[in-house]
Amino acid sequence: MTEKVNYNRQHVASGYSISGAPEGYVLTAKDVRDAIADLPDDAHIIFGICNCGEQLQFYRFKTRGENLLAIEFG
Repeated sequence: MTEKVNYNRQHVASGYSISGAPEGYVLTAKDVRDAIADLPDDAHIIFGICNCGEQLQFYRFKTRGENLLAIEFG
């Protein structure tokens, strides 16, 4: 029997960034999967800073249709 390898534990911080086009860019599930694929399971994710200068706080995931997931901030 072959031992299952958890590749998440092999993450090396690279300092790269992924950006969308200035207008009309749609973030897909594949984009998110690709961006976090090598992160360990306990990695923290931040969503940037709002106009008031405070860090955005994750609120919930909400399914909005068969092909749409909303990530909401509170």
